[in-house]
Amino acid sequence: MKQDLPLSPRALNMARHRAEHAPTAEGCDTASRLLSDHELAIAMGRQLHRAVPRPTFRTSKPSPLGPNLTAFLVGTLALFGFLFVATVLWAHATDVAATMREQAAAMRGM
Repeated sequence: MKQDLPLSPRALNMARHRAEHAPTAEGCDTASRLLSDHELAIAMGRQLHRAVPRPTFRTSKPSPLGPNLTAFLVGTLALFGFLFVATVLWAHATDVAATMREQAAAMRGM
C-alpha cells in the first residue's frame, strides 16, 4: 500500500479509519505504517524532488482592451503628439521667416 507522501487530509482520514476498523491484523499494520510514514514525512518536510515552486503573482492587471488595441491607441496618441509638435514648430518657423523678410525689406528702404 505505497502512497505518495505527504498524504492529503482526506487520504489521512481514510487511513485512520482503515486502521481503526480493519478486519485483519495485516490491514491494521498497513494502515498504522502508512500513518507513521506520513507523520515522519511531515516532521522531515517535503523531499526536494517533490518540491513545488511558489506561485508567481501578476504585478499589474492586463488591459481590458487587449494588448493589440492598447498598443494601437498608444501609437496613435504618439503620432498625434508628434504631428502637433511639428505643426507648432512649422508655424513658428514660418512666422520667424516672415518677420525676417519684413525686417530685411525695411532695412533696404533705409
